[in-house]
Amino acid sequence: MKPRYQVTINWQGEVHEFYRHATSAPQALRHAIRQLARKVGYETRAVRLYAMDSGHDRWKVEVR
Repeated sequence: MKPRYQVTINWQGEVHEFYRHATSAPQALRHAIRQLARKVGYETRAVRLYAMDSGHDRWKVEVR
């Protein structure tokens, strides 16, 4: 069974939490970013660029 990850993403001041089963933390983050993009109505690429901006700490992945 795949581990369960809690992914927290700060999207423009709003904190969103997602729980994903994935084979790795980067995969869980990719899935959560895609889910957030659908939720906020932006393209996945735009959400990924915002969340992964190296000048900010906008995401966190933990095993739950």
